[in-house]
Amino acid sequence: MFKKHGRAIILTAVILTGISILRFQNYSDTHEIGVDLPVVDSTLLKLKNDVIRFEQIFKSGVEGCKCPGSAIVVVKDSSVILMKGFGTKKVRTNDPVDENTVFRLGSVSKGFASVTAGMLVEKGYFDWDDKVKDYYPGFELISEEQGTRIKISHILSHTSGLIRHAYTNLIEEGWSIEEITPLLKEVELVGREGENFAYQNVMYSLIEKVASQATNRKYPEILQQEIFDKCGMDYSTCTYEGLKKAENKSMPHLLVANNYIYAKTKITRKYYNSVSSGGVNASVSDMGKWLMLLLGNRPDIISSETLESIFEPVISTRHERRFYDRWQECTGSYYAMGWRVLDFNNRRIIYHGGYVNGYRSEIAFDRENKVGVCALFNTPCKYANSVIRDFFNFYDNTILPGNILAQKTD
Repeated sequence: MFKKHGRAIILTAVILTGISILRFQNYSDTHEIGVDLPVVDSTLLKLKNDVIRFEQIFKSGVEGCKCPGSAIVVVKDSSVILMKGFGTKKVRTNDPVDENTVFRLGSVSKGFASVTAGMLVEKGYFDWDDKVKDYYPGFELISEEQGTRIKISHILSHTSGLIRHAYTNLIEEGWSIEEITPLLKEVELVGREGENFAYQNVMYSLIEKVASQATNRKYPEILQQEIFDKCGMDYSTCTYEGLKKAENKSMPHLLVANNYIYAKTKITRKYYNSVSSGGVNASVSDMGKWLMLLLGNRPDIISSETLESIFEPVISTRHERRFYDRWQECTGSYYAMGWRVLDFNNRRIIYHGGYVNGYRSEIAFDRENKVGVCALFNTPCKYANSVIRDFFNFYDNTILPGNILAQKTD
């Protein structure tokens, strides 16, 4: 988790300069942005002990539901303070998960699509209020008038007016977005655009068509070049072939019997035909770099102002009754563009979860306090429903009070 001689190096830096760049991480990242903070021995020891304590909470959670393999990363300000793998890549083997082991992200991929779109907005390729039909003329709804009014912001916030999961089944059967789109004009509407929330995969995927038309590049190419490459996400891909070729990958598992008995299953092609909805593959070390961007530490890629516009709540989702709505700490839930927004313990958390092909993922961050967490699992284990809640309760009660990393500096 920490470099072997990290403490000695930091102490030497304090002696020489009185100020040290605090970087708790175990990988080389040329894109990392250091944070100059005054450092004292007691603070370092407390932070290390705090992180180890949450590591034990996480370990107990995944062991409690016998999850075969998992990984977690925690970012504070611009430093990784915890990054570790647990368990094995496959059941009944001794091949351990590490920080570079690749998992599938499922719907956590949606956040990559909205941020990529935001980057293209900044570069002038299109605006949030542009009409989808202007970039994808083949797009139609049962109401011709409503179809012409649908904006890019509507498809990214699931507020187009279509019923929930319209033709998601066809994505899972392997149909292309081009094959599914003409069928949308047969779907009854549940309301006017912008007035109702209904989660989508097909409609959301139209952002790929908009981006491709505007840039004359395929969406996977844009994602690879503008996000993965620039962030240094060396293990991330967005194709079936990319995951299959990865030497260090976790296999998916499904629950096959009571008492948490899991069996390995096959990697499938599901959602690689809809990358923006569920086709990203990544390691937890890559997700640490992604969190750095989401917390606003990569203005060379996307500005904090644009990120704020992406994370701004668009519509309430409390009628969904998701598991996080039952958390006593959660008093409100919304959808922004590609991200869920939770009011949790009097703070605002940006969040998304994902499931695909036996993999489960959870990511959340608090931009005001500059802290984020991502956990990846190679099965849809029960603890995935609790990890975000556990982390932010731990952070509030343990790390935040009196910790130098939680204090603002000049």
